[in-house]
Amino acid sequence: MVNFRYLVTSALPYVNSRPHLGHLIGSLLPPDIYTRYLSLQGHEVIYICGTDEHGTATELAAEKAGVTPEKWCEEYHALHKVDYEWFDIEFTNFGRTSSPSNHELTQYIFKKNYDAGNVFEQEVEQLYCDKCKRFLPDRYVKGLCPKCGEETNADQCDSCGKLQEPKELKEPKCVVCGGGAVLRTSKHLFLDLPKFAPELKEWLGTKKFWAPNVLNWAVSLVGDLKPRCITRDLKWGVKVPLKGYEDKILYVWFDAPVAYIAITKDAPGETGKHWHDWWTAEDVRLVHFLGKDNIPFHTIIFPAMLMGTKEFILPYNVVGAEYLNYEGRKFSKSRGVGVTLEDCQSLPFTASQWRYALIQMAPETHDSDFTWEQFQKSVNELADVVGNFVHRTLVLNKKYFDGVPEHGEWTAKDKELIEKIKAAPASVAEELEKAHLREALKRAVALVRDGNAYLNEQEPWKNEAVRANTLYLSLAVCRSASILLEPFIPGDAKKIRALLGEKELRWEDAAEITVNGPLGESKPLFTKLDGVKDYEERFGGKKEEVSYVKYEDFKKMDLRIAEVKSAERVEKSDKLYKVVLDVGELGERTVMAGLAENYAPKALQGKKVLYLANLEPKKLRGVESQGMILAAGPDWQVLVPDKDAKPGSVIE
Repeated sequence: MVNFRYLVTSALPYVNSRPHLGHLIGSLLPPDIYTRYLSLQGHEVIYICGTDEHGTATELAAEKAGVTPEKWCEEYHALHKVDYEWFDIEFTNFGRTSSPSNHELTQYIFKKNYDAGNVFEQEVEQLYCDKCKRFLPDRYVKGLCPKCGEETNADQCDSCGKLQEPKELKEPKCVVCGGGAVLRTSKHLFLDLPKFAPELKEWLGTKKFWAPNVLNWAVSLVGDLKPRCITRDLKWGVKVPLKGYEDKILYVWFDAPVAYIAITKDAPGETGKHWHDWWTAEDVRLVHFLGKDNIPFHTIIFPAMLMGTKEFILPYNVVGAEYLNYEGRKFSKSRGVGVTLEDCQSLPFTASQWRYALIQMAPETHDSDFTWEQFQKSVNELADVVGNFVHRTLVLNKKYFDGVPEHGEWTAKDKELIEKIKAAPASVAEELEKAHLREALKRAVALVRDGNAYLNEQEPWKNEAVRANTLYLSLAVCRSASILLEPFIPGDAKKIRALLGEKELRWEDAAEITVNGPLGESKPLFTKLDGVKDYEERFGGKKEEVSYVKYEDFKKMDLRIAEVKSAERVEKSDKLYKVVLDVGELGERTVMAGLAENYAPKALQGKKVLYLANLEPKKLRGVESQGMILAAGPDWQVLVPDKDAKPGSVIE
């Protein structure tokens, strides 16, 4: 049997701002928990992460701040590192995409693909600023939305949600100088993704154990691959190592995943020394943790880049989290909505309390909400269940025994708890292996609940006959729980172990009915939270004014039930589908819908949806969109009727 080594990565956080709770639970805390668990199991494991520093967002933010991109990134890299250390996130190495190693390796992987014929040249039409003398990537352009007329950045309108290319904007302007932008052509390089389709399809066919939200999306993408532009007209980034491309850089999404390899190379000690073995050996399992928006890059683009080298291992698993929202809204720094990791450090809660609460709100299978009400519930549960049981057990034991009590023959009640202790490590491990953190934590805490119920039932403060056995087994539960909870709340789990006279233990030790001692002086581990109203007000952001619609105007909307006959991807768009609907007596209608990031085409086919039939037709990507499919954000799930209804049925 192969004793696998594990190479665990977290999606690299951008340096354009301080991270918030959504970033932490989306892709940083889960791999930390997973890595700690693997270490306790005795596996050799490394955890790689770093700041994503190249690209338009960084260059523009630095420009607005009046500093160089290098200085901007250096400052935010240090701030991110402080944030993660406070939360007990332990990386083998926390690096940077701007490192010399990443520039070198990115160019190496590019050249391997270029020499293999996986990259080709093509002219692209882009907006250009005559005053700044440069092409304008998405974030460098502002203009009027072609649909609603409101001022917006390129890519997507904040007012009406319309998806667009920068060149579709009316009156486009450069955000740096405010001057008008004109269309020009520029040579760019494309990764020939369709060439990798057969190999990607075969590889994905071996990943039946992946979570459905990851695998289904990846498989749907393979069926409709388009070449991907991998160069940009920017200065800050990895230079294209090709004659004629001296004024261009490689796209940030080409160099960012390569940084996983570079950060491994730059790691201290034996890890850095043997970096190439970590990325090529058959006994290594590469596991990516990321938010769902990064799924295409880690299941299609990065694997294709690696396939093109015929050198590096491919991901064993890709764990894609959904989104954590804040009290039903998106986190927003500009609107003051939500909690940043910097905020957390100024609040009267420990890293363990934050970690414990966030795991219980983790968006593993669907988008979830951070609420202060749930936070209070979790914090108090940690105090009442875990903290109280440990403190109570140690205090009772000190009252009746000088050190660890000597137990006698086990009773039937004792044996029931002993079996639960023995079974707990395998039960928790079953969920951790699948990165199901919420359920794993629930099972770990269940053992403490069982110990507490046993202690209450036995009443050792009243019954001297069961006192020694009861307190010995209660201490054994504390010992086992300190191991099972270590991946989740490492700091306080180690404190519990220290109170029991233990130091380093392995996962398998959690099944033992052992208490070694010497026992320490117990104090309450966790404080409770009385109220959260002040926090709700402080982090709730600016209250948005309600804009009312007159009933007469609402009545003008022709809402119908429609059935999806087909959905197909729109060329050169990652978000749009061309959807054909059956609307009963109204016949067939074609709608352009931004659903490609959340649904595979087959998942939409046959689905009954809510449809706005009398919306003014608009041309998108050369196709007339006749109405609108209703969907709910922030992940844009289509609204469906509660009961079956015929296509064309009027909604009143």
